[in-house]
Amino acid sequence: MAKKKSAKKPLELYTDEQQDAIFEHIEKYFGEIVNVFSEKTSEYIDLKINVIPPNRKNMYYTLVTSGMGAHIMKIPKELKKKYPPRAELVLCLPPDWDLDREEVEYRWPLKLLSLLSRIPIEEDAWLGWGHSVDYRNNFASNTEYCSAMLIFSKLGEDSFECTLPDNEKVIFYQVVPLHRNELEFKHINGAAALVEKFTSKQLKIVDIERPSVIPDNFTEIIDTVESHSKKVSEKKLDTLEINGANHISAFLQWVIEHNMINDDFLEFFDEDIEAVKSGEYDIRKFLINSLGGEFTTEILTEKGRDFVHFYYDFYCELPSYPGDVDNMAKEYFGEEKYDSDEFNDEAYLFVPFNEEYITMMYKYIDKAYSDFLYFKKHNKLPDEK
Repeated sequence: MAKKKSAKKPLELYTDEQQDAIFEHIEKYFGEIVNVFSEKTSEYIDLKINVIPPNRKNMYYTLVTSGMGAHIMKIPKELKKKYPPRAELVLCLPPDWDLDREEVEYRWPLKLLSLLSRIPIEEDAWLGWGHSVDYRNNFASNTEYCSAMLIFSKLGEDSFECTLPDNEKVIFYQVVPLHRNELEFKHINGAAALVEKFTSKQLKIVDIERPSVIPDNFTEIIDTVESHSKKVSEKKLDTLEINGANHISAFLQWVIEHNMINDDFLEFFDEDIEAVKSGEYDIRKFLINSLGGEFTTEILTEKGRDFVHFYYDFYCELPSYPGDVDNMAKEYFGEEKYDSDEFNDEAYLFVPFNEEYITMMYKYIDKAYSDFLYFKKHNKLPDEK
């Protein structure tokens, strides 16, 4: 007896009123729709990809889906108040992108939007801010993008959400294509940490030639001078860019003095390190000139690496070195001046680098090292019961 074919599930569709609200939102916040890509055969949802061409306001193509949000995603109970269960996607392409070409090198953004739109149905899951999808292989031969992450729409805060006639919300997520090591960085450090590495333009507009914002050896990098010194120019701070090396140099000097530098590194930079110890060579210049401005785990002993993983963590909820750098700045300036507009949330870059600076930072590092040794011995921090 022949098996009965399973009945095809009916498409999940917006009502006419909901669809009108979606189109009105798109044209109000993203621009006039001049073309629509509709799939020849629809499965699960009737997905349309609306095209807003480059214009005087936005010099790029904007692709916005409509139809994905007809499906109500299964969002965890604890997150329902934060994330609406309906969503659409936004992806922006440079003005010279030829959407009329059939080659995969031009069509992969459309395919990506189509694949992403059906994940909540096919996987019985949900997509939200910071979620990423790994497609393993590169999207096309002309790009190294192989995955994608979702963030809130970068085309203005008002474009985040659309309110349907029944007061339900539809959230619009920007699709950010990722390199392999960017995805790996995100898995280790979180989406927020990865987003911080991008410029606003990189998050908004796809550039197939964009180099990865994460170095290949990112798992070895503890901190970089450039990530801090660039704030001086970006925020137009009245201080020196070399101050971006201050806190890294203090920690580097501490590990040198506590014999946490491995033998190979000590031998290679023997003269420089002796000059640093004697005070003849500014350790900040050693960090910048000899180490390329990067403080990495490859220069440390095993104990040094263990201590770094315990303490030098930008995203740790426990007391951490970056947090203590800010604590020291607050201690140095006082809370009122620390929070002043002059510092623009970067007070740590204004603390003068001198012996007092080293002494103050050592106080925090010594305390953390004591906690580290206690933790290694008892598998808990001293203040835990």
